[in-house]
Amino acid sequence: MRRCYQIAIVALALALATSAFATEYLEVSAKGAPAGDCLGLDQVGGVNISLTPGMIYTVTVDGDARANPLPGGEFDGLFVYYYDGTAPDHPIQYFLPKNEPLVFVASDTPFYAFLVDKTLKDVADNSGIFTLTFEAAGGTRETLDVNAIFNCIGLEDMGAAKIILTPEQFYSMSVTGEACTNGQPDGCFDGVCLFYRRIDEEPPRPIHPILQVLHPGEVQNFQIHVTGWVYSFFVDESFFTVGNNYGAMTLAFDDQTPVENATWGTIKALYR
Repeated sequence: MRRCYQIAIVALALALATSAFATEYLEVSAKGAPAGDCLGLDQVGGVNISLTPGMIYTVTVDGDARANPLPGGEFDGLFVYYYDGTAPDHPIQYFLPKNEPLVFVASDTPFYAFLVDKTLKDVADNSGIFTLTFEAAGGTRETLDVNAIFNCIGLEDMGAAKIILTPEQFYSMSVTGEACTNGQPDGCFDGVCLFYRRIDEEPPRPIHPILQVLHPGEVQNFQIHVTGWVYSFFVDESFFTVGNNYGAMTLAFDDQTPVENATWGTIKALYR
């Protein structure tokens, strides 16, 4: 009788979990403006520097740039977009955190850096500057300033894909698909750029903007901010070359409800 009782509990728990489980999707197209969600950095505020092709550089970012004048509104780092000289047809989108070095081989195309904001109308609230420092293997040192006002892209006005999630809900976010910045197989993007706010940070910073690149195969667990919005986008050097882009990636947001969490806790308890 006890065994039947346990099976009944498990069946009920699974039914509750299934009914509580839902997935929302957001497709991000690389086909370019105005049809896609690919931003041309030459047109929307990206700042760039030309480096010596073939030279090995170590780049770091420091400074204080903010998306909101209130405490807790500082950026943790910035987005960079570049081609590594060892794979000259392969675009790299990368989030470079403050004080963490990135080593790469310079190509003959510029190295871009930029910040993002929800909309250009919010840029007036931004302040501060980040400085990228490029140290070459031969001792050469160059810098590039990223101004949080002038080099900040307003995603709502520039075609980024957007989804509104349930405020304060817990989600598991992942990405699948393939998108490219040119017609060659090695032009595939490594992932998609994200801009959102979450409230489960430690320490709590409810207005702190999250900048992130999500790669296929990665899963990001988070509790969404009360605004609920998540923006996602690709970048390219220029709108004039976006016409060569193709493909899309799809973000999946699997919600984790209190019912689901409690359900799986009940199931695990049966086997302790």
